[in-house]
Order: sequence, then structure tokens, then C-alpha cells
Amino acid sequence: DVVKAYGDSLSRIAVDDTVSKSLVTSLSSAFEDFTISVDEGNIHIEKSHSKLFDQKFDNFKPASVFATDLNGNQLPEFWVAGWQGKNYRIFSFEYVAGKINTIRFPAIMGRQRLGYAGRDSLFLEKSAIVHSFIFEDDAYSDITSGIRACYYKYGADGSFVLSKTLDLQKEDE
Repeated sequence: DVVKAYGDSLSRIAVDDTVSKSLVTSLSSAFEDFTISVDEGNIHIEKSHSKLFDQKFDNFKPASVFATDLNGNQLPEFWVAGWQGKNYRIFSFEYVAGKINTIRFPAIMGRQRLGYAGRDSLFLEKSAIVHSFIFEDDAYSDITSGIRACYYKYGADGSFVLSKTLDLQKEDE
């Protein structure tokens, strides 16, 4: 959603009544001399216009993409989130010693998964990666239904730490 707010990083976008329901066919992001772009399920990563990574993911519709160095290890990371069929997928990569390595983003587990109802999004807030989604009928939450936001810190050692989870009341649509 953060990337969607910057029109210059988007192309060929069809929008209905809300940003969260945007139909995106192509997204891109840049960090230093690296560029990541996603077009019709193809993820491309380049450094100084030289191809480093090019892979097609069948039936993948991107929702957000960003390139950054979240963990401060001087190695760029590339994050792509979107829908593959009915499943929300997060693809993440890091550039290390001339190669693109896959980063395994954690699945929603345990207490955070209770009442999971979809409509996921992935965005940055300060230095945290936030994975948010709708939850319903969670008897252990102060509010039984709403939006759950899971905040992750990405460590220099490649580990993820769930730093906080917020349950927010959803406005009526």
C-alpha cells in the first residue's frame, strides 16, 4: 500500500473506489543502482541495467514491491507481495556477493493466525515490515474482528523477529 501511494513507481494501473482494491499489472522499485520490477508475474532484478534475476511465477498478481536495506548489512533486499490464486505470497531476495539469494519470510503462526480471514497487505513502517490482514471471531482478542498488523524486524543475520502485533478495529465498509 505504501508503494501504491507513489504514482511514479506504478504503471498501467486500473483503480476502482479504493487504493486497497487496486488492480496492478506492473510495479517497480529502486535502491541505489538496483531495480526490481514485476510485470505479469515476472520478477526482474537488475544492477546497473544488468540482469541478475528473472523468474516467472504463474498466476501471480503483485500488490506491492520495494527495494531497501532494512537490516543495515549493506546488502540490498527486494520484497514482492501479491496474490497467487487465492493465496497471499511474499517473495523476498537479498543480493550477496554477486548472487540473488532467497529470504524466507515467516508465515503467520500461533496467536497471530487465530481468526485469519485474508485481504493481506505488506508495507514498511519506519524500519519494520508490516504484514496486515483481516481477522474474524477471535475470542482471545480485545476486539473479536478487525485488522491485525504483525510488525517484523529483519536482523543483519537474516533472522526475523515479531516485534509486536496490533489488533485494530475495522471501519464499516
